[in-house]
Amino acid sequence: MRRNKRIIGILLSLSLIAGTTNIAFAAEAVNVNKPDKAAPSKVIAYVKPEFTVQLKDKLQIFKNVQGQRVYPIVYNGSTYLPVRAVSALMDEEVQWDNYSKTVYIGKTLNNPNKSKAKKNTENEEAAQGFDKEDYVEPTWKSAQVTVNVRPDITIMYDFVMQDFANESGNRIYPIVYEGSTYLPVRSVSQLMKEPIRWDNVTKTVIIGDKEECKEESEPTIYTKRLKAELESAIELYDQATAKLVEAQKTTDSALKIMLADSISADVQSAEQQTVSINNMKKSKMTEDEKLAQGALYDFVKISENYLLVLENIAYLSVKKGDYSMLSDTFVNLAMDSQSKMNKARRLIEAL
Repeated sequence: MRRNKRIIGILLSLSLIAGTTNIAFAAEAVNVNKPDKAAPSKVIAYVKPEFTVQLKDKLQIFKNVQGQRVYPIVYNGSTYLPVRAVSALMDEEVQWDNYSKTVYIGKTLNNPNKSKAKKNTENEEAAQGFDKEDYVEPTWKSAQVTVNVRPDITIMYDFVMQDFANESGNRIYPIVYEGSTYLPVRSVSQLMKEPIRWDNVTKTVIIGDKEECKEESEPTIYTKRLKAELESAIELYDQATAKLVEAQKTTDSALKIMLADSISADVQSAEQQTVSINNMKKSKMTEDEKLAQGALYDFVKISENYLLVLENIAYLSVKKGDYSMLSDTFVNLAMDSQSKMNKARRLIEAL
């Protein structure tokens, strides 16, 4: 079994930090080939207060029915927004039918012909646009949460059933968090027939046309990729660490197993990213980019070993086993990973 081989292998060879290791960033995988009406499943996702959503030139703040501020959620590489916010961005009514588990946007059961006046005050409460200088940034960063993937929830827009897909064309479904249904942000642009793009520098999802800002010096494709790979590797490192902390705190055995399996998926993702970074073509890179690429490779390579330790601790924790034998290795890898992470960040930010 692959997991048992890892446990044996890590005890024999983790001290060989320079050994061949591979890394890549990806969120936990979901089976996108599930048939319609598949059973709901509980998964790990991330609330992302640092992510902003921009409609045209306005940054958006979203609130739930209690008037509390809510934020985008990221799961499996896709960003989700509350359906209430989606309807507000579209300036459409929204209605939930519990019997059929259907979300109606636009034409609803109560207003099938859109003949009644829209409740604009509700939309204004659900989503408000602000100029950049007036936007209030959250004071906290991303948090790990448990959400439910809901293939059994149907989304209707003007009584037409909607199916949503990610950038790869794979089917994705609504998720439910704290009683609210969330839709992939791409569904907003799909329903609004507006373009969508991601600004990796400001962590902003931009919906609709926006004036292009010309930069004095456009980064090369290699610099852009190095920056994106670094951010992905750091996020993978941080998320896997958070999962282990949660696994050690919880007394829920099912959650412990889910967290351990999720870390295992992170290790596989990590294995891919190191290969990807190592295979970057260096012939057209500048000397500074080559140095940055080398530092990034060193970080992700040792970070993968760190994630392997997390995986083994997590599974030993599930079995209530003794993982004290891994404590020194864990500390050494954590310190070495941080050192190499800082070096890679310094070189890449200087590009």
